[in-house]
Amino acid sequence: MKTFFKLIIIVPILSSFLISITFIGMGVYESFLGIYGVLNGQMGTEARPGILLFQALDLFLLAFLFLIFSIGFAQLFIPKPSRIMTLMDSITPDWLKVENFTQLKLILWDTVLTTLVVFVLGIIVREAGEYGWQTLIIPGVILLISLSKYLIKRN
Repeated sequence: MKTFFKLIIIVPILSSFLISITFIGMGVYESFLGIYGVLNGQMGTEARPGILLFQALDLFLLAFLFLIFSIGFAQLFIPKPSRIMTLMDSITPDWLKVENFTQLKLILWDTVLTTLVVFVLGIIVREAGEYGWQTLIIPGVILLISLSKYLIKRN
């Protein structure tokens, strides 16, 4: 039963880590495309390399979101005296050392808020003044998450 529990816990940890690596690879690819466009003088054209660089930033933020999720779950569920946790504790920054779900949730909320703000800014730049009511959905979500985070920290 103990081995089964370890296998169940390792699946989301490894999956979110692999998703993080995938998003980092996609971000690097978008960054190269954006830098290539800037160096070729495509600024102000339909290629819009600035948008590509903005999307790369968003992909990196998503990668960090999944990486934080993976590290947080590992700290919560993998036993402390193991070699993996000793290595992870030595490389993990102090702000990412998680002891309970509330700490992990607050760290993830900060990361999600940052990612959503960058995503909304990319939408605003991409649509260039032609906004619909759908454009207000994500800022509304940002407001609700910020408000709920404020209320949790206040208590």
